[in-house]
Amino acid sequence: MQNVSRFEASLLRLLYYFLQREPVERALPLVEARCQPPPCLSRPAVRLVQDALAKGCVYLLAQRGGWRDERHLREDKPRGGRLWERTAPEKLGLAFSRQSMAFLVWITSARPGDKEPYWQPNHDDLTHGDLVLLFFAHEGLRRAVETLGAPDLRKRPPYLYHGLCWLAYPEDFTHAPAEAAPRFAPWTNGLGACMLEALQSELVQRWIRVESDKEQITDPVAMRALGQSQDRVLGVFLDAVEKIERRDLARFLLRAAAHLLGPNAHPGMWTGGLQMGGQRLADRAATYQAAVSFLRHLDRLQTWARWARSCGYYDEGYQAAQLWLADWEQYQGDTLVARAQGIIRNLDPMRQA
Repeated sequence: MQNVSRFEASLLRLLYYFLQREPVERALPLVEARCQPPPCLSRPAVRLVQDALAKGCVYLLAQRGGWRDERHLREDKPRGGRLWERTAPEKLGLAFSRQSMAFLVWITSARPGDKEPYWQPNHDDLTHGDLVLLFFAHEGLRRAVETLGAPDLRKRPPYLYHGLCWLAYPEDFTHAPAEAAPRFAPWTNGLGACMLEALQSELVQRWIRVESDKEQITDPVAMRALGQSQDRVLGVFLDAVEKIERRDLARFLLRAAAHLLGPNAHPGMWTGGLQMGGQRLADRAATYQAAVSFLRHLDRLQTWARWARSCGYYDEGYQAAQLWLADWEQYQGDTLVARAQGIIRNLDPMRQA
């Protein structure tokens, strides 16, 4: 039995909640409360935090997709198996900096929207362990009422640049400043890319959810904001994975499209709830374009398929090209793009006129 103070117990309970080991009804009241932090944490509390981070983050990554037998690139060649079979276990270790503890102390002592006491570390100073903890915390804080300030937290670093949060929850960044852009360097190389592989299935479900919920959006302004957020994150993400030739990390988009663009897909699935009365033609066009932001980016994936087909056996990147082409053909990518283009054409206001 480890003895900890009341503040330390609250901190640990919040951490366990972020790691999905505590129910929401026991954790969210702690997010609302403000507690004065002690000058320092006790050694037993620090050991419990270290143990929870080391085991909890790895467990979640394994549970949420790392266990799946999939093929991804290793040294420019496809390799199958579970995540720890594709990658040597010693290369999968997560390191946490003092910023993880600083975040936990801050979120226990303040509300997410508070700017004082101040917590705003440099994004580039965060380790992969810090970033994945912030991602799991983001998921937990989404369930808190907005008056506690979680939306304000997303407008400040490091969340403002957190590529994985943007990619999984583009709807949460519709009010991000225009000059802000997600950063994907931590997520497209090394350990970060491994974590992105593990979360492919999660990303599939998230993008299906976001696209499916568009049918319920009635406000054209909200639709345009969501579409712009999706354009920002997908543009930066696809540029990043194409630059380093890790197109396999974008497989989740292809899988989500295969679910959404069945034979009976129609424009109303994206725009059926919009109330467009009194909208100017230019505003209607912008709204419809935003509604099909995801569909428009499928053209980029098709250009990758064309590149893959033109890549010869002795060309550099042939193995990577064949992996993408196999995915493209498995999910009938050309058919999906044709259906997407048909929906986009049907939503062209000039064509409707």
